[in-house]
Amino acid sequence: MKVKIVFIGNPFGGDDGIGPHLYNELKDSSELSGFELLELGVIGFDLVSYVDDGDKLIIIDAIKSDENIGKVEILEESDMIPNFKVVSQHDFGVEQTFAILRHYKPGLESFNVVGVNVKDIDAFSDVLSEEILGKIQEIKKDVVSKILNIAEDK
Repeated sequence: MKVKIVFIGNPFGGDDGIGPHLYNELKDSSELSGFELLELGVIGFDLVSYVDDGDKLIIIDAIKSDENIGKVEILEESDMIPNFKVVSQHDFGVEQTFAILRHYKPGLESFNVVGVNVKDIDAFSDVLSEEILGKIQEIKKDVVSKILNIAEDK
């Protein structure tokens, strides 16, 4: 079993780039040295090709919120109810991607999202907001802690 940690987000979408930003901060972390870390941008459906049966998958992504900016949350499989509505012409949302993964990779060990509450995902900027940057050290520590907790569970 491999634990694969996939950092997703648009690095030119303001706070939506938290995933790629955290990847750059954590890719050489000794705490995560036993895991496979991948930065895949706005991957969507193609994520299926990076996952194997038996993997434990953890996705790091932004969660849009106007409250609790910087708070890191774990979403379990049961929190992701697929409704198969396409988010855009080019991409699927996390719920749709999860449903596709479960269909094509039924032996996937587990699937979690570690989400960072962010405020601005619509900006055209390669810089995170001041609110997120001001909490980035705390966010990094919390993301690593949650990854380690998920990897130990199940």
